[in-house]
Amino acid sequence: MKWKRKSASVFSALAIAGAGMMASAPPAAAAPGNCPAARLCIYDGVNFSGDRITSASTNACFTPWNITVFGSINSYVNNGPVTARVYNGSGTLVRTMPAGGFSSDIGTPVGGGQFDSVCLGDARP
Repeated sequence: MKWKRKSASVFSALAIAGAGMMASAPPAAAAPGNCPAARLCIYDGVNFSGDRITSASTNACFTPWNITVFGSINSYVNNGPVTARVYNGSGTLVRTMPAGGFSSDIGTPVGGGQFDSVCLGDARP
């Protein structure tokens, strides 16, 4: 009889320990930069910091410089369904931000000129 009580105690302790581990599991990781679903978010700081511009468009262009005091794109999250492209003022493609992609530091900042455009989907400047 003693071995049954000891076995029951051991199993109870393991069950409680296992439940504790499950309850303390960390939550799922948040999307980078806290960019909403189905949106493109561009940031003028690295690591998704600084000013942010968010777009839900799937076929339009915008000029970040005309929207707000915005530096250059240094990081982005594209939770949207279409690829975004950055064009300089002369219409040359300088950066592609694929759907579902992100970068915490794109390297060479882009999109900070007065006539630079960010275009989503099939739109072109």
